Amino acid sequence: MANAQKRNKKEKEPNYEDNRKITELFLDASKQKMLGNFEEAAELYHSCIKIDPNNAASYYELANLLTTRQQVPQALPFALRALELDPSNEWYSLFTAEIQLGLNDFQSAVGIYERLVKDHPTKVEYQYELATSYLYLNRFEEAIKAYNKIEEVIGVSEEISVQKEKIYLQMDRLEDAVKELERLIANFPREQRYLGMLAEVYTANDMLDKAFVVYERMAKNQPEDPILHLNLAEYHRKKGDYDASYKELKMAFASPALSIDSKIQVMMSYYNLTSGDDKLLGQAYELLDLLTAAHPTDAKSFAMKADFLLRDGKPKESRDAFYETVKLDSSRFMVWSQLVNTSYELRDWEAMKTDSKKALELFPNQGVLYLLNGIAHNNLKEYKQATSILAEGEVFTRTDSYMNVQLLSVLADAYNNLKQYKESDEAFEKAIKKDPNNPLLLNNYSYFLSLRAEKLERAEEMSKKANLLQPREANYQDTYAWILYQQEKYETALEWILKAMEGGGNKSGTIVEHYGDILFKLGEKDKALEQWKLALPLGDHSEELPSKIEGTKLP
Repeated sequence: MANAQKRNKKEKEPNYEDNRKITELFLDASKQKMLGNFEEAAELYHSCIKIDPNNAASYYELANLLTTRQQVPQALPFALRALELDPSNEWYSLFTAEIQLGLNDFQSAVGIYERLVKDHPTKVEYQYELATSYLYLNRFEEAIKAYNKIEEVIGVSEEISVQKEKIYLQMDRLEDAVKELERLIANFPREQRYLGMLAEVYTANDMLDKAFVVYERMAKNQPEDPILHLNLAEYHRKKGDYDASYKELKMAFASPALSIDSKIQVMMSYYNLTSGDDKLLGQAYELLDLLTAAHPTDAKSFAMKADFLLRDGKPKESRDAFYETVKLDSSRFMVWSQLVNTSYELRDWEAMKTDSKKALELFPNQGVLYLLNGIAHNNLKEYKQATSILAEGEVFTRTDSYMNVQLLSVLADAYNNLKQYKESDEAFEKAIKKDPNNPLLLNNYSYFLSLRAEKLERAEEMSKKANLLQPREANYQDTYAWILYQQEKYETALEWILKAMEGGGNKSGTIVEHYGDILFKLGEKDKALEQWKLALPLGDHSEELPSKIEGTKLP
């Protein structure tokens, strides 16, 4: 804890007893600091300073405590005082410069690093810090000089040369940037990457002829290099020779040595450009085949292919690619979600049930998987399984109101199919409370009530609202007509069923049958029979329809 700075004549030199007390307090403070008792430690360090105002170590430790507690601005004066008292202490210098950098005071930090590199010319870490500080201040020439000093110690290296190249480019000194890369190539003639970097600089600056000369040098060294072919593809593209560009691209894609991530980047560009362009789309699928052939054990290759197929309206082929993806990597939830949703699009309820169950075993907290599994069971008429999984998953969808409403709607439907009407109504009411303006929800609930001829006033209110929210919807108009029918308001029911028929309801067996029932109640038996006969081949009608036709009467 000795101090390097001389005391002025007015300052009292600590005596033996003072130094003993300072040592005791300092050790106790360090112990409290280790225990996390920062307040106590700070008080003890201040006690050291009270005895000896020139105790640099205590100032340093106080600064350290303050930075630990995220009080960086408050720490700076203590760090500066410690450095003032002991300017040759490297730790104090580095610590103070670090605080200054954190406070964006790069100029002050530069002053410290300049002194450090002067006092310790062989310590390249100080030159690194100095160069970085110069860059913060846009003092590019001085940064270059600092990097040159590092090279005098460690020799030519990729890290330094690339950094200098970037600085030269930022300074619009292209010739110097090229010279720097040429120097790197001269020192490492077998490193193909450095030639590629030089070619990229030429290409980026539209110096395509010079870039091609570099590519020829690369081809002599390693003619099968996939990165070379990737770069040549970009070169030919810029030259406007798209056929040559694609040829080089295929050679790059065929090589397993080119990283899959580089290929995925190219495919993302194709994904954005191929919509509506048959030639590019054909190229994209050819590249995707090369991608999966070169990387048959990487899930990303099949996931990329699946995304293209899904976008292009090929759900079956897309699902096959998703199956390959999860076979190779089952850890990605989004892939499972897309896989199950693709089965939903295909209306393949068995596959949807199986795959959503597998996904749930891996991701038991994902509410959408409970919903999708419940939908599959419900469509397979496995209503008990549907209600069980949906009731279990409801808790996992509560933070997503839209998904929660969807789940409750399917749950209500499954309960209704089980004739558990109380539970069905409760699920509907819960969903409507969360989304009171959902026309589909309002219609489905009111229709189920109309079929049971229960709570008809509530049903009429909801159905009327659904038709206001989404007018000219034949199914909603039919629901309202059927509620009126159950209320024996046949004339008004006829008005609404005719609206439904005019809006496309004449293609629905249910709606046409309802039209016949309303006509029958209005005494139009012949017309009712005519509509019932029209409903029969349409399907989607009641089980009683054949007997209605046979007896020309309602059951």
